[in-house]
Amino acid sequence: MITIIMNEVQFRALDLNLFKVFLALLECRSVSLTARRLGLTPSAVSHALARLRLAFGDPLFERAQGGMTPTPYAIEVGRRAGPAMENLRSAIEPLDFDPQASERQFVLTGGSYSAAVFLPRLLARLRDVAPGVRIRFLPVGADFVEAVQRGLVDIAFGAEPPRPAKVEWLPLLKDEMVWAARRGHPYVRAPLTMTMLLRAQHVVLEDLRPVVSDEYEEARRLLDEARELRGSQALDLESGRVAARVSDLSHALAAVLGSDAVTLTLRRYGQAAAPEFVELLTPPHPTPTVVIGAVFASARDAGVNWLLQEVRALT
Repeated sequence: MITIIMNEVQFRALDLNLFKVFLALLECRSVSLTARRLGLTPSAVSHALARLRLAFGDPLFERAQGGMTPTPYAIEVGRRAGPAMENLRSAIEPLDFDPQASERQFVLTGGSYSAAVFLPRLLARLRDVAPGVRIRFLPVGADFVEAVQRGLVDIAFGAEPPRPAKVEWLPLLKDEMVWAARRGHPYVRAPLTMTMLLRAQHVVLEDLRPVVSDEYEEARRLLDEARELRGSQALDLESGRVAARVSDLSHALAAVLGSDAVTLTLRRYGQAAAPEFVELLTPPHPTPTVVIGAVFASARDAGVNWLLQEVRALT
């Protein structure tokens, strides 16, 4: 762990503009790109970097082929300062959020589903209505509800959180479970039958509980292929029909597209992730309808409220 030490004089020598330059340099890894993003001259960025180096007593960035490489110290400062700057930005954001003028970075979290179904269309939308707004998309973790509560994440995509979680939840869309097989599969095709599923090998997701707690019954059932098929009393997935166990929807679909195995997935995800290469087949057994929504701390944040409406308009 890197220890950050700064005396009072050094701290007083810093201002928010310097931190803005520092965080932009961490993202852009280039003086010229940073200058373009912030509307400054390259010499102004270089001057700010010199002041930052003096204040921190560290080179912060070292020239390398293709750009600038941050030092371990700079990475640690950015890890700590980034969320604080975003919180400050949120605190002083006008109550009437102006997407055309805003340069806010929104932090979102979700799995492969939301990255494929929501993210591409959202970015295309923001390019037109909020050109200065940026998105940071993080993988979903077991502590995502806490991250939303603490303000580290603006919006998390997923199933409705357990009560009494101190967060809000906005339902966005309903989806259905389908079987996925590669196009041109030798024997798995529509209309899908249990005989085809019995014959095929399967790619199944590992236990979802490390990411989805026991209270998320619908979400855990969502992709529990073994439970669905055991419930049909037609297939024992411990009998050698499991070709692979994976931890992510994208891994399962990638494995299926390169083999004759099949996997249980969600229709909208398959349509978004690999529409030209995958057959999505209606199950010959009952499956639940799945509701995907947005978890957020409070609609009193005008920026988050605006972004929620933009996401909702896409569904």
